Amino acid sequence: MSVICEEIPRSEIIEKAAYEGVKDFIFVRRKERPKDIKVAEKWSMEPCFLPSFYEEVAQRILDFEVRADDVWIVTYPKCGTTWTQELIWQICNNLNYDQSKSPLYERFPFLEIGSLLSRDWPNVDYVTRLEKAPSPRFIKSHLPAPLLPNGLWTVKPKIVYVARNVKDVAISWYHHHVNIHYFPGSFQDFMDTMIADKIMYSPFHSHIVDFWRMKDEQNILFSTFEDMKKDLPAVIRRTIKFFGNDYSEAQIQTLADHLSFAQLSKNPSVNLDHMLKGIQVAINKKMKDQNYHFIRKGETGSFKKEMTPELVERFNKWTESEMQKLNCEPELRNIFLLNES
Repeated sequence: MSVICEEIPRSEIIEKAAYEGVKDFIFVRRKERPKDIKVAEKWSMEPCFLPSFYEEVAQRILDFEVRADDVWIVTYPKCGTTWTQELIWQICNNLNYDQSKSPLYERFPFLEIGSLLSRDWPNVDYVTRLEKAPSPRFIKSHLPAPLLPNGLWTVKPKIVYVARNVKDVAISWYHHHVNIHYFPGSFQDFMDTMIADKIMYSPFHSHIVDFWRMKDEQNILFSTFEDMKKDLPAVIRRTIKFFGNDYSEAQIQTLADHLSFAQLSKNPSVNLDHMLKGIQVAINKKMKDQNYHFIRKGETGSFKKEMTPELVERFNKWTESEMQKLNCEPELRNIFLLNES
C-alpha cells in the first residue's frame, strides 16, 4: 500500500463534522513523496480529511488506469465544478446541446462519490464503471493532487482545475452539506470545522496551492470561478485553445448563453433537481431548504450576506496563516481573499 489511512479519534470538532450516515473520518496521505513523478516536488503532501469509507477505494484510485484521451476536472468542492464540467463537455463534444440533455453526472462521472455517502443510501461504484467505460472518458474528482491516480502525472491527459475564494466556498459548501448530506449542525459548527480543516476534502488552501504550482504544465489549465463570472466568453476562448478546438464567435456566445446561471438553473441535466428529489424519496427525509438547488446562486462575494464581520476576520486570519505556512506566492492572496486585501 502506497497510501496511508489513519483513523481520527472522536472529539468535539470531529463530531461537528458528522453528516447523514457518516460519523467516522480518516486522514489520507501518501506513504512518501513519489520520486518518479516530477511534479510531486511541488506538492505540499498534507493529509486529506475524508470519510472512513474512502479507505475502501484509496489504493484503487491511486492505481486507476489513466488514458491519454481522458479529460479531468479537479476542484475543491463548490468552486464552480458543475459550471466548468458543462463548459468542458460542450467544447469537447462539438457543442452538442441535444446530447447534453442526458444527466451531467452520467456524461461526466464523479470518480470517488461512492466513498462519501451513507451506506443506507443508493450508491454507484463509479471507479468500476469508469474503469470499464469507453474512451474518451470525462472524469470529475475533488481529491487533492497527491491522492489522484499516479497515471495523471505520467500519461498527462488534459486536466482543468478551478479555484474560488475561500469564504464563498465555505458558504456554498455549508448549504450543500445541509441540504444534500443532511448536516445536522449549526452554521457556526460548520464554519468551525472549515477553519479547523476538519471537513471533507480539507485542507482547503494546500488543495489550491498544489495545482497553482503546477499551472505551467502543458496538460493543466488553472482557472477561477471569479474569472468565469467576470468574463465567461474569455474563459471559454482560453478553454477552447487549451483543448485545441476552434469555434466561431457566434458559437462562443451561444455557449456563454447556455452556461449562464439563468439557463443552468433551469437545465434539468445540470441542476440535479431530479437526483435531489430521488434522495429525499429513498431515505424518506426532506431537505431542510425545499427551495435549495444544486445550482444555487453563482455569485461572487455572497458571503457578505451571511457572514458576520467577526467571522470574515476569522477566515482572513486563517488564510493569512495558511499562506505563510505554505510559503504562498503573493498572487494567491487575490484568489483566496477575493482582492479584499
